[in-house]
Amino acid sequence: MSDINTLNDTLEEELRVMLVDKNNENHGLRAHIKLLEKAVADEQEQKYRLLVENADLKKALRQTA
Repeated sequence: MSDINTLNDTLEEELRVMLVDKNNENHGLRAHIKLLEKAVADEQEQKYRLLVENADLKKALRQTA
């Protein structure tokens, strides 16, 4: 009976370690996703600002011509 409990404890410990590793991996991936989402949002904002600036410059050129 002692062998079964030892085996069970070993398997439970192995599963616990695997769970902790996957949890850490999940946390890292979520942090990476947040970083990528922010980078994409910043890039989209920059593109939008450049498009607005471009439109303003074209409008200014048409008014001076």
